[in-house]
Formats: sequence, structure tokens, C-alpha cells
Amino acid sequence: MKKFFTLFAMVVMFAFSSQAAYYIVGNDPFGNWDPGNGVEMTDNGNGTYSYSATINGSVWFVFASGLDSNWDVFNANYRYGPSGSDVEVGVDQWVSTPQGGDKSYKFTGTGSVYVFTFNPAILKFKIEGHQDPIIIDTYTVAGTPASVFGTEWDPSNADNDMVKLADGTFALTKYGCQLAGNELAFKVVGNRDWGNAWPNDNVVVEVEEAGLYDVTFTFNPEGNEVGYSYVKSGSFDPRTGELYVLGEANGNGWAPNVGVPMETEDENVFTATITTDGANIDEADGIGYSYFAFTSKLAENADDWSGIAAYRLGALENDYLLSEDQFGIEIGLAPFGQQNSFKIPAGTYNLEVNLEANTLVVTKDNGGVDELSNDVKKIASSVRYYNIMGQEVNEINGLTLIVTTYTDGSRSAAKVIK
Repeated sequence: MKKFFTLFAMVVMFAFSSQAAYYIVGNDPFGNWDPGNGVEMTDNGNGTYSYSATINGSVWFVFASGLDSNWDVFNANYRYGPSGSDVEVGVDQWVSTPQGGDKSYKFTGTGSVYVFTFNPAILKFKIEGHQDPIIIDTYTVAGTPASVFGTEWDPSNADNDMVKLADGTFALTKYGCQLAGNELAFKVVGNRDWGNAWPNDNVVVEVEEAGLYDVTFTFNPEGNEVGYSYVKSGSFDPRTGELYVLGEANGNGWAPNVGVPMETEDENVFTATITTDGANIDEADGIGYSYFAFTSKLAENADDWSGIAAYRLGALENDYLLSEDQFGIEIGLAPFGQQNSFKIPAGTYNLEVNLEANTLVVTKDNGGVDELSNDVKKIASSVRYYNIMGQEVNEINGLTLIVTTYTDGSRSAAKVIK
């Protein structure tokens, strides 16, 4: 029996000693979240592994028993980390870390050298080092939309700095903000640095009724508690009696001050015919697509996205594909204030937007892609071919996208297989 236990102990020791290495994978200084390029820990010879690094600000990381550039392979076979949500950890305490998981650990350092020690036998780790208290002088609210914050997700915008109150908490009130949907999201940032931001997940505020709102943000450094409140302070109707097609239509690009005017007789149902050139070649299917949305107001200049943020009207999800099976049916639109776009192949289309029903109907125009070859009024000036990788080729070979440019500046696209 003694020999059996001795042999068992030798097998266990061999199992750990034969482990090639353990790693830390995370953002800088742990390999910039590359699962094939984490930093290797030092074998301490006692079943634990360590790595020392200077940490100034917040880092996110996990442990690993191997590396692989494929995230699926890495997560399934090598990763040690939390599940469900990120876990914030401190110094001088052993933390249990299960194998697998899809989230990470967060640690905030103060510019000192810290030692990360991992014990795979008990699945725990500890961080040791000097931990001076972090002094935060400024708290700033960063978020979206620009109609509230001026700039989106910008922690350096001093106009969004919070004011310290007599009880030690902080607050910021923004007055007369145009809101037209469940678009308001934010974090509180310390010292205008994303390394200090609360909470871990964005706060999302659902504002269903369009209007002008006074929005107040609060923060309590004791416990890092984030709060908000909002009060409707006036009427705001994003319906201006006008509607424009915003984006890649009729040769336009994405600019807030340029759009295709839509026609209307009752300021409720708007129609327009647009041509898209499909300039964005999708590497997955080799097809060219264009992107568009709507706005009831155009900005004064090409940089003024905040000026139309509350007037934008788009898809229920971003890059919503309008394919043949979507034509001729009513498609729901997101509320005003949403920035999602539609995605459509090259061609000519009739668009009908019903603001009362909040729907879009798309139909193929008779002068669309399928009919261009029979349109004697159009004269081709050039024909170019692209393979499924979006690379230009000299001739049709396999699945090929043919892009024809006409003398009037318009373009058409067709997909063929040879």
C-alpha cells in the first residue's frame, strides 16, 4: 500500500511538472487580448506560477494553460476565468478561478510593481504589491447621444464634468436635451480616464416619449454608486414635415448635412426612388452593399452629427439586410433617435416610409439592377470584376461580382457564377 501511495504521489508530481507553462492573457501588459500571445508565467517550483508587472490604472485579464489564436479553441481548452460578468479583484487575497468562463478579472494598480501568482492545483490566484489609494480629482459623465453630451463617449469633455456637492457626492444636470427613443446610455469616468469607469456595464435609460428633458446624473464615490433621473421639460417633435434618405444613396456619402429629399402629400407618408452603387464589397459573400437610414432634419455642416441625433430614423438593428424576400412587405422602424442603418445590394429602389405606422416598404424599381441591361438610354463606360474576397480580377471566374459604371455616373452590380 505504501508503494501505491508513493507511486500516486510521483504521478501527481509528474503531471504538474510536465505542464509546459501557464500564461496571463489580457490587455497591456498581458499581450493586448491576443489568445495566441499571452505572457508566460515563471514556474516557482512549488506548484505555483508568477508574473510581475507594473500596473498603472485598470487592466483586464484571465489565466491560461496554453495559447491559441482561435478564441473558441482558447476558451474551450485553456482559459481560467469568471462567467456571467467581469470580477474586480484587489491585492493580498486568494481568488478562486474556474476553468472556462467568458469574462475577465479587473485589477486597478497605482503605478507599482505587482506579482500575480496562480496555483493551478487549487484553482486560485493572488495579486501582491504596493497599493496606494487612487486619488480622483474629477468625475465626468461620458455617453450617448450627442444631443445630451455634445460628444459621444468622450471622457475628456470637460463640459460633462460633475460638480461636488456638500455631502461628498457628485452631480451633473444637462438641460433641454432632445430625446426621441431609448437611446441614452452612459458611464461615470474618474480623472477623464477609461481605466476608472463605473459601472462595468453601461447604464441604459429608456425614454419612450420624444421631448425635451432635463437629465441629472449622480455619483457616490463611497461604493461607486451611479444614479440618474430625468424630467420632461418641454415638447419636442422630431417630425419636421420633411424626411431625407441619409447615407449611400444617389452618389451621396455618410454626411449629416447631405440627404436625398423624400416626397410627401400629408407629412406622414414619404416616398423616394434611390440608386445604390454597392461600393462596399462583403468578403463573406462577394456582394456589394450600400448603407442608408433616414433623418427628418439635415445638419448645418458635415461635422454636426449631434445636430441631427434626435431626428434620425433607422432600422431595428444595425446593418439590417434588405434582401429580395424583404421587398414589398412592411418593415418596422426604430423610434426617432436611433442610429441603426439598412444594408441593401446595388440597384434602384422605391422607398415608402409611413411615420404613423413607423414602417418602411422597399420595392425594386423598373430601372433597377435587373433591367439595366435592357435600358438603351444607359451607356456603359467601364466594367469591373471582383471575386468573393472583394479583390478585383480580370475576368469572370467562379462566383464573381460584375460592377458596371455608366456614362451618366450611375453604377449597377450583378452576381454571376461560371
